[in-house]
Amino acid sequence: MSRVVDAPPFASDDLSMGAGAARDTMTVAVWTMISRVTGLARVIVIGAVLGPTYFGNSYQLTNVLPNLVFYGFLAGSLLSSLLVPALVRHIDAGDGDETGRVAGGFLGVEWSILVVAAPVAVIAVPMFLPNGQSTLALAVLAIPQVFCYAMVASATAVMYARRRYLLAAAAPALENLGVIAVLVLAGALYADPGDGPVPAGAVLLIGGGSTLAVVVHAGVQWWGARRCGVMLLPRAGWRDPDVRKVVRRAVSSMAQAGLLAAQILLLLVVAGHVAGGTVALQMSLSFYHLPLAIAAAPVGLALLPRLSRMTSERDATAFADAYQRALGLALFLMIPAALGYLVLAVPLANIVAAGQMSTDAGVAMVAGSLSALALGLIGETLFVISTQAAYARGDASSPLRSMMLQAGVCVALVVPASFVDGRALISALGGALAVASVVGGVDLSLRVRRELAPATDRLLPSVARTCFASLTMAAVALTVAAVAMAMVPGTAGLLTASAAGTLAGAVVYLGVHRSLGSMELTWLRDGARGRVVPEASPA
Repeated sequence: MSRVVDAPPFASDDLSMGAGAARDTMTVAVWTMISRVTGLARVIVIGAVLGPTYFGNSYQLTNVLPNLVFYGFLAGSLLSSLLVPALVRHIDAGDGDETGRVAGGFLGVEWSILVVAAPVAVIAVPMFLPNGQSTLALAVLAIPQVFCYAMVASATAVMYARRRYLLAAAAPALENLGVIAVLVLAGALYADPGDGPVPAGAVLLIGGGSTLAVVVHAGVQWWGARRCGVMLLPRAGWRDPDVRKVVRRAVSSMAQAGLLAAQILLLLVVAGHVAGGTVALQMSLSFYHLPLAIAAAPVGLALLPRLSRMTSERDATAFADAYQRALGLALFLMIPAALGYLVLAVPLANIVAAGQMSTDAGVAMVAGSLSALALGLIGETLFVISTQAAYARGDASSPLRSMMLQAGVCVALVVPASFVDGRALISALGGALAVASVVGGVDLSLRVRRELAPATDRLLPSVARTCFASLTMAAVALTVAAVAMAMVPGTAGLLTASAAGTLAGAVVYLGVHRSLGSMELTWLRDGARGRVVPEASPA
C-alpha cells in the first residue's frame, strides 16, 4: 500500500504569482544545467577513452539507443507532461493509493510496449556497424536502460505533480557521473585495442557498467516518487480508464514528437550535400537547444502542475492570467538569447569550429546557420509553453495540429532551399526551421488563447519591455565584442569577445528592466530568494 503524504498547501497566490513560478523555474534550470554539463563531460570522456575506433562508434550508437527508442519513438518527455494532470487530482486529495494506481498503470503500459520494441532494436542495430559481436553485446546490455527510462518518466511525473523539481532535474547528473567512472575504470584496466579485437571483459564492463549507472538514476527517481507518497510499481494499466485516457492522448504526442524529429532529420540529410554541412548544422542545433533546455522547458514544467490545478470554470480567469505570465517570463529569458546569438554568432562559430572545421567555409556555415536559427527560439518558446497549457486542459490534439502545420511549412521551405549552392544552403536550412518554428508556435498560442477566459492582458506590455531591453543589450554587446576582437588577436580575442559581450549585454539587459520596473525581474529575484509575495500593481 502506498504511504500517503499530506499534500503541500498550494495556496492560490502561490499557484498564480509569478515569483512562485520563477522559483520553480530556477530550480529546474540550475539543476538541468548541471546535468547537461556532466553530460558534456561524459561525451568528452567517451572520446578520450575509446578514441576514433569502430568500437567507439558501436558504443556511441548503442549508448544513445535507449534514448532513441523511448524519448524518440515513445515521446517520453511529452508522456511525463501528459501524466501530470491525471495525477494532480489524486495528489491534492492526499490519496497515494490512487496516485500510485494511475502512475503504475501508465508504467505498465509503457513496459508492455517496450517488451516488443526493445528486441527489434537489438536485432536491427548490429546490421549497421562493423564489430558485429561487440555491437550486439553492447546493444543487449543497453536495452534494459529503456525500461529504466520509462520508470524515470513516471517517477518524474509524480514529482512534477507535487511540484518537487530538484531531484527530478538533478538525478541525470548521477547517471552521467556513473558512466564517466565506468569509462575511466575501463581505460585504466584495459590497454587501447585500437580497431582490433575488444576483450570481452571490456565490453561487459563498459556496457554493463553504463546500464548500471542508468539503473541508479532510475532508482533515485523511484525513491523521489516514494517520498511523494507513491510506491511506483508496474500495473495492468490498459484496464484502468484513467490510464487509457492518458494513453489515447499519448498517441497524438508520439505523432507530434515524430514530426519534430522528421524535420531535424530532413535538415541534416539535405545539409549533407555540402562538405561539412551536417556537422556545421549539428553544432548550431546544439546551441539552439541549449537555452530551450535551461529556460523555456523549466518554465513549462513549472507551469504544468499549476495550470492543472486551475482547470475548473471557477479558475478560468486565473488560468488565462497564469498562462500569460508564463509566456512573459519565458520570453523575458529567450528573446535576449535569440538576439545574443545574432550578435555573437561569428565569435561563437570561431570558437566551436575546431580542427578540420576551422576553415573559412566551416566557420561561415556555423555562424550563418546559428544566426538563421536564432529567430526560431521565440517560436519554439511559444510552442513549449502553449503545449503545457494545452496538456493541462487535457488537449493533446492542438499541439499536434500546430506541429503538422510547422512540419508542412518546414518542408515547403526546405524544397527551394535545397537548390541553393554552397555554404549558403546551411543558412537557408536554419532559416527554414526558424520560420517554421515561429509559424507553429504562433499558431498553437492562438489556439490556446481562443479557449481561455478573458484575462488581464499583461503579455503585450511585458514583451514590449523585453524587446526594448534586448535591442539595447544587443547594441552594447556588439560594440563590446567588436572592441575586444580589435584589441586581443586570435582565439583569445574571440573568447574575450564572447565573454565580455555576454557579460556587458546581461548587465545592460537587467539594468534596463530594473529601470522599467519589469515584474519578471521581480519574480526572478523573489524566486531566487525562495519568496512568494503578493504583486503590486503592474508597472
